[in-house]
Amino acid sequence: MDLNEPDDTGATRELAVHRGLWRHWGSPAAIYGTIVYASVVAAASAADDDQASAIRLLVFSLVSIVVFWMAHVYSTALGYHGDADRLGDRLRDSIRHALRESGGMLEAAIIPSIPLVLAALGLLPPDFGVNLALWLAVLMLTLLGYTVFAVRGQRVLICLTGAVVTGAFGVVVILLKSALQH
Repeated sequence: MDLNEPDDTGATRELAVHRGLWRHWGSPAAIYGTIVYASVVAAASAADDDQASAIRLLVFSLVSIVVFWMAHVYSTALGYHGDADRLGDRLRDSIRHALRESGGMLEAAIIPSIPLVLAALGLLPPDFGVNLALWLAVLMLTLLGYTVFAVRGQRVLICLTGAVVTGAFGVVVILLKSALQH
């Protein structure tokens, strides 16, 4: 069952809600986008702990995720358009499909950006804002990993395993940040 495709079989309201959430927050693009965004934040964060560096980090991170998103849209549209089963499709259909499939990548940057925005505004210490952004990314990945299996009706142990494995990607990013800056 592909949760990204609409269902005409009269799915329950709960399943429809899960599908709506999956289409935005649980898509492969959202998981990938969360990891990429956290990696960019971790790599671009400097030892400087001032508001100007927080603003630079926020701008660099947002521009980077938009560039990665554009590359993702382009490659998805190209792959979709070149598929032998879709030779009669218009390029516009391929782009529409790619935009729909890739939206989660941009959405994934929203929550981790909040502490970065607060740091850029001087409401949080920049170092704390970076660390909070990274741990929010870990939390998001953990929840996404759990949800992927829960939506498919898996046992709690499998859901928790999915959460741990997916969240581990974010923890590795934090460990790499620590290794690079010390």
